[in-house]
Amino acid sequence: MELPAGWVRASLSEISNVVSGATPKTGVPEYWGGNIPWLTPDDLSKNPAKRTRAGRRFLTQNGYDSCSTRMVPMDSVLFSSRAPIGYVTIAGGDICTNQGFKTVIPTLAVYPDYLYWYLQYKTPEIAARASGTTFKEISAKAFAETKVELPPLAEQYRIVEALEDHLSRLDAASESLDHAQALIPIQLRGLYTAATEGRLETDADEDVPDFLDQRRHYWQSTQSKKYKEPIAPDPDYTPHTPTGWRVYSLEALTDPARVIRYGILMPKVKSGGTVPYVEVKDLRNCTLHGKQLHLTSKDLDEQFAGARVHTGDVLLAVRGSYDRSAVAPANLKGANVSRDVARIAPLPGVDPEYLHLYLQSSFAQRYLKAHARGVAVKGVNIASIRALPVSVPSPTTQRQIVEQVQQQLTAVKAAATAVALASTRSASLRRALLNRAFSGMLVPQDSTDEPASILLDRIRAERAANGSKPKRAARRPRKTEAPPPPPSVASVPAPTTAVQQELPL
Repeated sequence: MELPAGWVRASLSEISNVVSGATPKTGVPEYWGGNIPWLTPDDLSKNPAKRTRAGRRFLTQNGYDSCSTRMVPMDSVLFSSRAPIGYVTIAGGDICTNQGFKTVIPTLAVYPDYLYWYLQYKTPEIAARASGTTFKEISAKAFAETKVELPPLAEQYRIVEALEDHLSRLDAASESLDHAQALIPIQLRGLYTAATEGRLETDADEDVPDFLDQRRHYWQSTQSKKYKEPIAPDPDYTPHTPTGWRVYSLEALTDPARVIRYGILMPKVKSGGTVPYVEVKDLRNCTLHGKQLHLTSKDLDEQFAGARVHTGDVLLAVRGSYDRSAVAPANLKGANVSRDVARIAPLPGVDPEYLHLYLQSSFAQRYLKAHARGVAVKGVNIASIRALPVSVPSPTTQRQIVEQVQQQLTAVKAAATAVALASTRSASLRRALLNRAFSGMLVPQDSTDEPASILLDRIRAERAANGSKPKRAARRPRKTEAPPPPPSVASVPAPTTAVQQELPL
């Protein structure tokens, strides 16, 4: 890239001192709990900020002296060089770090805030030069060789001022998009709840079938064994029941010959799988359309033949997650399910899609959450699922409800797609802003600015006079004087209208 007038290209080692950190022995209590701030990349993952004064842990003087960490002064720029690469922050005071950082102590040639944004911009390139087997890391030598497009110091201040102004508005827009994204599941839950509580407009006035009687006759017409009555609805939970609707247990609404049950205990096979099976992850987004299922063996499928899936069955995640369900499409006929998924076979007259909506309603989700058991991974047992109270309208009303929900889902999904597209565009726009900032196109150049090359030459001369190697960071904690105030930018021209129009934020 051809540099703008007054700019130079220099390595980090030419415009700063680059130092690394270290960690005292964690098993020595007297090394910890002092007053020396010590930072790790994990501190930034939990509390990212442009300026950081301390991490969650502090060293004692003995802890500091026991390892090779270095105290770096306020306004040093800290860059996480491993696990992960690319967290950036500016030291808000004297601080030391662990070995997960490469710290840049700027000379007078570079404004720390400019370097902060520049390193964020360069992170993909820096990460590409990382090496390692267990985890990738950028070495101090490779990091110090990173090239920096360096404008005059006064222009650096102007760039940061304009960049942060643009980014603040972009960040505000991104927060709004994140909020809209977070509202989508809430909107869906509200829609399913309204639908299954009879709050959508319907015009059917037919009676709800007697599913208990229907279920009994269905068994007697196909089986010779003694019929077992279904469990009653859980008396401790009462769903909202509109006039004309009836409440049944979930078991009472299902095929008595294909009972609600779990699937294969350990369905995964190394090779030779021929039968697809549904597991919890496949129910993500509450659909099975377009999912690539894992395959289990024919032998395991035979052992759990009672859990085989038919078209129109409702599949419910019951372990690790119970907010996922879906209706089995025609192409899944003959598939099986894992032990973490329950297969539910609705009776004729119970619309599978309506039952799926009901399982996604607030009432059903509260019920399942209340009956979940376990410590590390919670699950709902089959007995609790069978006793789930279900509020059921007539078959015609069920169909009308499903159709209305599907129409509204189309609008919700369109909104979700628009939000996702805007979020992607926001990330692209952020990258474009950084690109303009560090190629000299965000703010105008000023011919009266002292070229960066002159200041860099002075720094090189001073270094040559003091020896070829840069000065090391302070070995012991020390107090530093407040940094000199930044050059005044009051007289610097604001970005031109043309530039602003090219960046519609």
